[in-house]
Amino acid sequence: MNNWGVIGHDPVVRRLQAAIERGQVAQSNLIVGPSSVGKTTLAHALARTLLGTDERTRRLVDIGRHPDVLQLQAEKDKESIGIDPAREWLRTLTLAPVEGRYRVGVVGSEFPMTEEAQNAVLKTLEQPPPSIVLVIVAGSVDDLLSTIVSRCQVISLRPAAYGDVCAALIERGAAEERAGRIARLARGRVGWALRAMKDESVLEERDERVVELERMLRAGATERFACAEKLAKKDDAHVRAMLDEWLLFWRDVAAASGAAALANLRNADRSEFLESVRRRTSLAEVRRILELHTRTMRNIERNANVRLSLDVLLLNLPKL
Repeated sequence: MNNWGVIGHDPVVRRLQAAIERGQVAQSNLIVGPSSVGKTTLAHALARTLLGTDERTRRLVDIGRHPDVLQLQAEKDKESIGIDPAREWLRTLTLAPVEGRYRVGVVGSEFPMTEEAQNAVLKTLEQPPPSIVLVIVAGSVDDLLSTIVSRCQVISLRPAAYGDVCAALIERGAAEERAGRIARLARGRVGWALRAMKDESVLEERDERVVELERMLRAGATERFACAEKLAKKDDAHVRAMLDEWLLFWRDVAAASGAAALANLRNADRSEFLESVRRRTSLAEVRRILELHTRTMRNIERNANVRLSLDVLLLNLPKL
């Protein structure tokens, strides 16, 4: 692991570290990538490095108490960040740094910004004061206005390598066999791997999601409608996690349809089910399902009707 404490993204860290040492750090940064790949960890590590390497600075940033790191938050009971909290955040951000050379403004991916909030942020991106560094975290550049994206240094994070994730888990005390299993299941999602190491229920929930997909593939329309209704009543995080797991399974089916050995796939522990689906589903059908999953997830993220989106997805899955 690099000295930023970021797992699996050494080239990105080296590039950012070199820019900081040259005094050429970008004032507007957009970190994008898949869920749990390490985007927020990198954002906080960048803030720590900009503000100082002493233990006190690192600790204050890590616990969210450093006076020069300002996180844009949604208002209580709101599902998105509106213009009022954005304006207040920007007003505070433009004040002089309290302790260091910079004030670092962080926008997480937990709550999306409304278009009005994004336009308010855009004005600061166009002419940022010299003391400000903005770090925006998002799943994709498509989640933001193109005018914001064009003014940012885009840092794209890819899933971490299996070896990097496995080594990090072993370093944190996981037995080699357990680390290997979790790293394979994580599929490069560092955050997921760390949670699974600490909490056995993460692995249990993953197993339940794969079992539910197997049940749906054998179910008729009535059961599929019932599943969509039940799932639509869950919170957004639960729905995303379920669809993420199903999407990863279908990617394994697509890979198994090629030359990949089943033992090397994420769902190797479900090899019998995986092989059964592979035998009964053509590669063209798997590609259609992958496109359908991706479109469903994108539509839900864009506030489409969740129940209707899930109905369409489940009814278009093959019946085995």
